[in-house]
Amino acid sequence: MGRLVKWRMTESKRISPVPWWRQPAVAVAVMMLIAFIIRAGLAMTHPMFFPDSQDYNALAHTILAGTTYEVRGLFASRLPGYPVYIATMEYLFGPDPLAVLLSQAVCGSLTVLLVFLIGRRINNRVAIIAALLATIDPLSVAFSAALLSEIPFTLILMFSLWLCVGIMENPRPPGPWVLLGLSWGLATYLRGEAILLILPLIGWVGWICLKNRARSDNLGIYLKMATSLLLVAGCLMPWWIRNYRLFGQDFFRMSTLQGISLYEAVYPQATGGPRQSKIRPPPAIKNLNESQRDLAWTRRAWHWVLADPLRIAWLAVIKIGRTWSPWLHARHFRAWWVNVPLVFWTIPQFGLALRGIFARRRIVIPTGILGMLLLTILYFTMMHALFIGSVRYRVELLPLVDLLAATGLVRLVAWYRPQEANQRDALSSDSLR
Repeated sequence: MGRLVKWRMTESKRISPVPWWRQPAVAVAVMMLIAFIIRAGLAMTHPMFFPDSQDYNALAHTILAGTTYEVRGLFASRLPGYPVYIATMEYLFGPDPLAVLLSQAVCGSLTVLLVFLIGRRINNRVAIIAALLATIDPLSVAFSAALLSEIPFTLILMFSLWLCVGIMENPRPPGPWVLLGLSWGLATYLRGEAILLILPLIGWVGWICLKNRARSDNLGIYLKMATSLLLVAGCLMPWWIRNYRLFGQDFFRMSTLQGISLYEAVYPQATGGPRQSKIRPPPAIKNLNESQRDLAWTRRAWHWVLADPLRIAWLAVIKIGRTWSPWLHARHFRAWWVNVPLVFWTIPQFGLALRGIFARRRIVIPTGILGMLLLTILYFTMMHALFIGSVRYRVELLPLVDLLAATGLVRLVAWYRPQEANQRDALSSDSLR
């Protein structure tokens, strides 16, 4: 009997392919903890505040005080998503901004988990490497310590894309479609520029679903696509109605800073970077109300776009370069000790990401996921090819770049023979089920 028990124990050790401490689930839990510790440490030692931070903080205080939602005499300059987020954290944990920054460290940790979950649909090694890159990505870490909307928005964006992956795999359950519409509405409240991305994104997800399903399911998929879009509109409806009641025009208005933001990006002295502080509004605009000023700036901006399209096209190239620059452009972040490490991180990251896009042997990103990643990256890149470009505006895209870079690294470095790699992937997948 003793020999039988000993034999069974020996066999169980042989059958168990991966010790518990080497399982991906444990690895990602450790990386999430590390991600939180790094981000929380930076938030406590070097919190960062920008001009936008002051507006967000002031609007959060109006929410907490129950007074009119306005800052600097403007009633719709900022969408309420991030001010509500700040107000919630300060209501729960006190008025210290550190509570907000620590909550953003939690957001960064959860983003690492979502990167891992999406990466699993490509390859388990890709999932681990991508999660590791997301854990220590310098820009993601830095902006988690800034009182800005990028980090919460990144979390909601990644959650939405994870829902898209699940929908493309199985479009039948209506729950993920409903959650996608609600989460995208929330994401838009954090970053208004995201609103139009839902159209091509839903179109892509729907096309993948239709391509892989029987024709009898087509009507159901179309209805679910429409449901997601209607839920996004439904989430934004209170904000649209509120602004229309205030200004009596332009029902689908997101912000009254869109016009001046577009103007600074295209007017004759535009450089591709921030210049609002150098623009002096003429008396004809000064005397208008908030909504009328926004529309006037928009008309002037499109006048310059149509007047010299070649200059605008060249400006677009400059803005794309600024958005994806390996170094920082802001005057107070030009120190060599900041930019040299960033360059050494960014250039290999981008190179591996390009390699991951074109991977065709041993590991291939599924068409649905690759299209989703590239569509999201292209949308935000083109958005800031029209508006101003800045390294800040790629922060929400870095988890997607990490997924592509991890794929490129797995493809580039032949650590295992193909047969061994396939066996290890299969064992890792079984350990996560």
